[in-house]
Amino acid sequence: MIAKSRLPLSVTLPTALVLVLSGCSSEKPGNATSAPPQSGASSTSKSTTPADVFGDLKACDLLEPTTSAKGFDPPVVETYESDNGCATRKQGFGSVSIYLVAEAGIEQLSAGQGTKVPTKVGEREAVEIPGDAGKQACTVAIAATANSRMTASTSLNKGTNAEACALSREIATAAEPKLPRGN
Repeated sequence: MIAKSRLPLSVTLPTALVLVLSGCSSEKPGNATSAPPQSGASSTSKSTTPADVFGDLKACDLLEPTTSAKGFDPPVVETYESDNGCATRKQGFGSVSIYLVAEAGIEQLSAGQGTKVPTKVGEREAVEIPGDAGKQACTVAIAATANSRMTASTSLNKGTNAEACALSREIATAAEPKLPRGN
């Protein structure tokens, strides 16, 4: 019985060793690398991914020109609503933010504590949401495509929803021409 159990091991081990070693070659020294992906039906084109709607456009590049002129702190990257967001504040006044949301349009935007009011910014469909985050707050969202949006939000330390909406509209209006044109 012992001979039977050794025979398969003695036959299997050299066979396995030959198979493993045959995969190696000394012809081309260096590190093994995987083959480049084959093009075909399973690959996804970059132009169809939602993140590409905004390309290299950064939220801070849209927010900074309007807020720095008004004495706000330098804007910082923020990722609350999407990975492409930016916020800043002005001591004693309030805070503002812009988000580029590639995977949800204005229809998917929650009104929070406010009510969506349909409007236009430039030639684009938009909604204004006074009071979305309570008193002294407002968001203006612009449709970049049917399934993507830019939001400009303001939250004041003191003031009214109307004052917050005025600043959100100003930021959105300044940013709108830089947004990509979609379907």
